[in-house]
Amino acid sequence: MIGELRTGAITSTDGATHVPRSNKTGALIVSQTGGKHAECSTRGKMCFSYCASRATSLPATAMIGNIVWNPPGSGHVLSLATWHVVIHVTSATTTGITLGYTAQAITPTSTTNSNAYGNCILNAGSPGNCIAKAYAIATLLVSPTPVVPLFHNTAAIATTGAENMSGDFHGVWTVPPGYAVALCALGAAVAASGMTSTLTWEEIPE
Repeated sequence: MIGELRTGAITSTDGATHVPRSNKTGALIVSQTGGKHAECSTRGKMCFSYCASRATSLPATAMIGNIVWNPPGSGHVLSLATWHVVIHVTSATTTGITLGYTAQAITPTSTTNSNAYGNCILNAGSPGNCIAKAYAIATLLVSPTPVVPLFHNTAAIATTGAENMSGDFHGVWTVPPGYAVALCALGAAVAASGMTSTLTWEEIPE
């Protein structure tokens, strides 16, 4: 039960305790300042993987696209946050993009790192800042199993046009240690150098 409320702003530091706040009519204030991911982002727990101009493949052991791996024993789960995709080269037979997952108990082989990945503090983003590893190309033990379609791709997109699509996973999908997720094509692989994408996730201690 709330015993008392304080009206007005409070300046705080880590470890401090305060009473809840109210507005000038006495109503309890519950705010989402800075956006819903601001807290974990400013603490270096929100990470991203950016892959530029990739021929994103159908689910396969030899994957091309955007692959994120949570190493065994990491002590963290990955809570998927957002996805962003642009298909910018003609891909007439690609009918969409899906999220797939697979068990991956060892480090993927034949890898090429993402073009950029790390935490979302943009003056510190580097591979060493995140628990997960991110790749643009990787050979996995088992082909990813699609679990959610992200969008439908229009046929024969022109090279002068673009499909700019994005969405929010809302933390529904989590990746435990020893598993990987990947953006996978539907219908047929995206044309060479045809897709640029970003995945974001929060790293949460188990």
